[in-house]
Amino acid sequence: MPTTTAQEIVLLKMPSLVLPDDEERIDDFITLAGFYVSENIFQAKFQYALALVVCHQLTLDSQGGGSTTSSGSGVIGGIKSEKEGDLKRDYGGIGTNISEYKQYFMSTPFGQELLQLWNACILMPRNRFVNGR
Repeated sequence: MPTTTAQEIVLLKMPSLVLPDDEERIDDFITLAGFYVSENIFQAKFQYALALVVCHQLTLDSQGGGSTTSSGSGVIGGIKSEKEGDLKRDYGGIGTNISEYKQYFMSTPFGQELLQLWNACILMPRNRFVNGR
């Protein structure tokens, strides 16, 4: 089966969460995913980027929801602190300099893959020359 559309990619990447008769629901998620990703940025990888957003949202949905401040499990991108009895530990740096938008996508492996793809598509190769020298 060729995987050229976002729907086909979602069915391939998430066989345990998505049933083939969920196509209308997947189409709705794909429409929503279009608000997160741009064809101008991802170009040939646009359908794959759409599929990653859908997989991310379906994963959060299966965990019980998700927002920009919490995933379904209540953890974004890792544990920031923990408390047991009188002992409390804080782990620095995990999300302190990261936008909520990126934290939202860091909450699932699909979102993390989208961020990697995003960086690959946005960061252009540069040369060593500065100011025309």
